Amino acid sequence: MPEVSDLAFESITVFEAPPQIGKVVHQHKRKEGASVCIVEGTIYIVAARGEMPTGGYDIRVVDVEEEQDGSGVNVRVVYKDPKPGQMVAQVVTYPYTIIKTDLKGLPDDVPFRILVDGIQRAVHTAQVL
Repeated sequence: MPEVSDLAFESITVFEAPPQIGKVVHQHKRKEGASVCIVEGTIYIVAARGEMPTGGYDIRVVDVEEEQDGSGVNVRVVYKDPKPGQMVAQVVTYPYTIIKTDLKGLPDDVPFRILVDGIQRAVHTAQVL
C-alpha cells in the first residue's frame, strides 16, 4: 500500500470560486460525477450528486490524500441522504460541493481517484481552464 499524506483543502461556494468553476458547476450539477480543474495554478474539485427528488441530500469532501510515490491523489467523498420520515423541501435539488486545494506542481496526467463512501467511482486528470 503506497504511503499517503493528507492535503489541505477548503470548501468554497460557487460565489467564492472563479467564474470558470461556476461554469463547470452549471454544466455538471445535473448528473452524478466529479471534475478536477486548474485555474491560475490552483486545483479545484467539483463533485455533484446529480438530480435529487427532494431536499435533504448532501455531498461533502472529507479528505484529500496525495500518494507519496506520485501515483495519484485520492479524493474521499461522503453522501448524506434524508432519514426516513424526515421533513424535507419538496423540490428537486442538485447537491454539489466545490473544494479549493493546496496542490501545486503536479504533472498534468496525475490521476485523481474519486472515492464515494470508500468505493472508487471515477478517475480524472485535471483540466486547465
